[in-house]
Amino acid sequence: MPWLAWLSGCGGGIDCRDPGQVLAQPPSGAPLVCADATAVVEWMELLAGREVGSTERKTAAGALAAQFQADPVAVRALVDAVRAEGTRVSGLTDTAGAEARSHQVYLAEVGTGLLRPEHGTLWNLQSKAMSVWTRDEEEQLAMTESDLEAWIRYASLCREIQGGAVLRVSVGDRVTVYQQLIGRFDSADRANQVALASLGPIWPSVVDAWKLASYERQQAFVSAAPLPPPMNATSMGYAEAVFDGDLAGHVRALTGAIGPFPVGHPEDFATTPPPGSAP
Repeated sequence: MPWLAWLSGCGGGIDCRDPGQVLAQPPSGAPLVCADATAVVEWMELLAGREVGSTERKTAAGALAAQFQADPVAVRALVDAVRAEGTRVSGLTDTAGAEARSHQVYLAEVGTGLLRPEHGTLWNLQSKAMSVWTRDEEEQLAMTESDLEAWIRYASLCREIQGGAVLRVSVGDRVTVYQQLIGRFDSADRANQVALASLGPIWPSVVDAWKLASYERQQAFVSAAPLPPPMNATSMGYAEAVFDGDLAGHVRALTGAIGPFPVGHPEDFATTPPPGSAP
């Protein structure tokens, strides 16, 4: 079949440029197409809160095609489940979206989510993309690297709003910052855990919305946010002051004044287009 040639020619990966490109055709029923593989990758990206690289996208398409060839019924059920849950979670906003996504990250990390250890390469790609740094077994919530990085960027925004310089956190200092945020998550109540897991997937939208927000909306955020007092502290000192504060209050102020922010893009999980459709 043609997909076997693609697999052997691309080291197990498939470059899906046309969403209608057929990856595998079962004896009966609908074929597996590139849009199906893309939906699975979009699910990984939703959980990770960041994009997956082009090499990983090709590897995922190849792995899904191979699994479909072995068990088309199971893979079709997986794709359908990804579309349904991806549409649901990605359409949620603010706290509801953060909570649902953080819970799905937890399920994925412990192996009971949609992509599980038995999915082999897909499971490994998902785990690498998420990069989970901590999780709460009782609350069933987890925090990824993108969440940690987004809080550093948020602290920088706060500092700039107060007339300070851009926050500069070196590679070495990041270890300390990560540990502080992880410590907050591990000891926090559910509301603050959700807050800590909320900024990763929405941060690009926050940046765009802040630039487009009116002066009045920006000032509404400044008035509502529990900002630390203006200080001449180092970048690390300022970040620690933000992270020691009311994290849930920061997120409420941000989403209330500048949001709302959907956690993802429901259109990423749209129904598979007909084979051969335009990209």
